Amino acid sequence: MVRSTLRIIFFILISLASAESATFKELVKSQAEITPNISIFIKNLSTNEVIVSYRANKSMIPASNQKIITTLTSLDLLGEEFKFSTYIFLLDKIDEKGIYSGNIYIDTRGDPSLSSSKLKDAVNFFKEKDLKVIQGNIIINDTYFESPEYNKNWKNSWKGSYWAPYISSIAVDNNLYKSGDTLLLTDNPLYLLGVKFRKILRSKGIIFKGNIVLKEIPLRDKLVPFKIIYEINSPSLSKLVYIVNKESDNLYAEHLFKKFSAHYMRTRGSWIDSQKITRKFLTEKVKLNSKDFNLDDGSGLSKYNKITTKSIVKLLEYSTKQDYFEVFFNSLPIAGKDGTLLKRFKNKPLYLNLRAKTGYIKGVSSLSGFFKGKDNETYVFSIIVNDHNYSIRSFIDRLLSKIYYY
Repeated sequence: MVRSTLRIIFFILISLASAESATFKELVKSQAEITPNISIFIKNLSTNEVIVSYRANKSMIPASNQKIITTLTSLDLLGEEFKFSTYIFLLDKIDEKGIYSGNIYIDTRGDPSLSSSKLKDAVNFFKEKDLKVIQGNIIINDTYFESPEYNKNWKNSWKGSYWAPYISSIAVDNNLYKSGDTLLLTDNPLYLLGVKFRKILRSKGIIFKGNIVLKEIPLRDKLVPFKIIYEINSPSLSKLVYIVNKESDNLYAEHLFKKFSAHYMRTRGSWIDSQKITRKFLTEKVKLNSKDFNLDDGSGLSKYNKITTKSIVKLLEYSTKQDYFEVFFNSLPIAGKDGTLLKRFKNKPLYLNLRAKTGYIKGVSSLSGFFKGKDNETYVFSIIVNDHNYSIRSFIDRLLSKIYYY
């Protein structure tokens, strides 16, 4: 028994030694034998040399590497200084007793970052205007983004999970609320906004006995010349993109994605219309072949997202030539230091060197980004595995480390 165990350990050590001594091309070939549905494309941007191209034209499910597409599209189309805005307003004057006889309106326009603290600032603004009583209702615009609020191609079993959120035209406190000591995810973000706003009104001593009403705010009301209005702005897009990529935040990614169509098509923000806008960016600006990708959502939760690793590398290479590249690059997790790469690549030469977007859903693992070689060359890469049920992290580490010394 002992002899048999020693023999097994010996062969494992020999296999590991063999893998370490193999060239990176041999390493790819060896891994492909046990992970057949793998796609790899790695390029030296400094020399324009393609280092590895293995099934690089095969369309793959990218998981959260889809966020590379979403964040770069948003930076290119909206600009790094773009901010979401939410407007809270009254249509008439507050009388001398502090009584307002009409409705208070909340015009939501897609902000994923709204917080209770910002709502408190808004209520304080109206309190300073001597508002003491609201006799009407809280009217919340529910037409900026489409229904349904849950993507039809996401699994129903994911509902209630924080990483598969309902996407409406607002998210307050990340769509979370407390029930006792339990933190829960709402399935009705707009109504949650109304509940939290009503609670803050009352906590500030403003009497409100009306209802929370979700409906379209007529254009004539939005255009009333005299109204008391308070504007809430989100952080700049550069900061939102940082959250999307560092933390792989699905909520923020989907809000960005739906914003494309709401902003540019002047219609309800929808997954289908935002697919069209993103596709136009990828084909006309990045010059991707439309047959090399398929878009379904902004976060990568859907299995109907498809793209080739060669296309991801081409998109990343495109980003290096844009004014917003520094914003995008800084949003990518740093190997061994932060974000979704905090616990990976803890050893040299990739530690603190590699910056990349991770991706994972059941059966899918992906990693795409940049690292520097030993002579300070810049490498761009994309590795995606579909239909796997085990980790390939050690393979990726060995492969990229070998290329570092190439």
